[in-house]
Amino acid sequence: MAELKSNIPQAEFLMGAMRSMGYSFEAAIADIIDNSISASAKNVSVNFSTDPMVSYVAILDDGDGMTNKELFTAMKYGSSSSSADRNAKDLGRFGLGMKAASLSQCKILTVVSKKNGIISAYQWNYEVIIDKKEWLVAELNETEFSNLPKINELESYPSGTLVVWQDFDILEKSAGDVYSALKDYSIKIKEYLSLIFHRYLNGETELKINLKVNSSKIKGFDPFLEKHKKTNIRQEFNLAVNDTQGIERYVIVQPYVLPYQKDLTKEDLDLIGGISNLKTKQGFYIYRNKRLIIWGTWFGIPRNELTKNARIRVDIPNTLDDIWSIDIKKQNAYIPKAIKNSLTKAVTETMDFSVKIQNHRGRIAKLNDDLDYIWDRVQCRDNKYMYTINRESRIFELLKNNVDEDAMSRFEMVLEEIERSVPYQQIYIDISQDIVDEEDDEERLKDIEHKGMMWVKHVLDLGHLTPKQTIDQLFKSEPFCKHPGMITNFYENFKI
Repeated sequence: MAELKSNIPQAEFLMGAMRSMGYSFEAAIADIIDNSISASAKNVSVNFSTDPMVSYVAILDDGDGMTNKELFTAMKYGSSSSSADRNAKDLGRFGLGMKAASLSQCKILTVVSKKNGIISAYQWNYEVIIDKKEWLVAELNETEFSNLPKINELESYPSGTLVVWQDFDILEKSAGDVYSALKDYSIKIKEYLSLIFHRYLNGETELKINLKVNSSKIKGFDPFLEKHKKTNIRQEFNLAVNDTQGIERYVIVQPYVLPYQKDLTKEDLDLIGGISNLKTKQGFYIYRNKRLIIWGTWFGIPRNELTKNARIRVDIPNTLDDIWSIDIKKQNAYIPKAIKNSLTKAVTETMDFSVKIQNHRGRIAKLNDDLDYIWDRVQCRDNKYMYTINRESRIFELLKNNVDEDAMSRFEMVLEEIERSVPYQQIYIDISQDIVDEEDDEERLKDIEHKGMMWVKHVLDLGHLTPKQTIDQLFKSEPFCKHPGMITNFYENFKI
């Protein structure tokens, strides 16, 4: 019989490798908040230092807290099994999140927890691990943790947990000024958390949480605009899926079709995270225990500009983690083929409806050869004409130069179908009745300007033209030629 030998991983090498798992700063913060939610916290605060001389991030909650023994176990790498039975509300999986997420951003992780009136504290310090070459976690006494940020607030709670990050070596290497980088993150993190935890923030879960970033209360987004009177909420349905133990579980699917842009107020756009999110974040929204994991993807199902308002909410229980291949960072999920096939019918139905609510725009002639039109009028057989999208237009160059050949070929197929599906008869009827809206509202003007700025930057990066030549060329193209007054903003922006 083969001899079994212990082969313990080298501490400093494995911890160093775990620090390079690819957590984004925002995802790392969200992972800590997951633990707070799993501990039934009602109030969570993310606190960034306001003193340039002291850099830290402190996440505080009023959850159940941990005893000394429970905290010591929680600080262990791999403190729970990914296949173990867990509470249905638990947002954890591998028993790695708090440690891996935190130490991906900093060298020193301190966790202080209060339960049954007793406060316990432990600390991982990467420098100690490198020096001692062992898995040594420090147990801190009251004197040692008494100066931590937000410790007084934790002491005032009946129970809770404080997670403190210090010594941001990775940020120092990438950004130089750690305090300024953290200050920027304190702004960016609000939008991210507003989306990831929107159902907890909006009271759509059994546990509603109050979340603050530096005393600023975070409001949850609503990517489906469920309360908007013109949002089309389709029929919810369940998919029965067997887990790895053969037990039947259910995936809940709820399709939505958002209102057209002209029916949205500024408040509506704020709820979905802005006009850019309306246009780019169509597709599936995958939730694990109502916590958003991945969004704005069709999992390989071809996108269509005319379906940009279709969104499908998919709720999966944590009992199907292995089926869905949820990664440690909870930033990615891969849809099983069987489930993908089952969803196709609902997706198709939702996309078809979304197409119906979109407007089509076109031109009836190329009136000026000096201008660069988006649509071309092409003569066909028998002196008939059809309209095609101008692949040589300057606005189209943004796509061609930033999409790989495989994706471009699929996109070309979509364009051809769009061109052959222009509703000429309905357009004729609408124009004859003078009911076609061709006015560009404020949001549309902002969108036009944003796209133009992108194109100018792209051309300037190539180094072929001066800023003025580039801008003047752009304003010979649609839609910019329709708004000549806008050119002043471009000149100012590029210091002409």
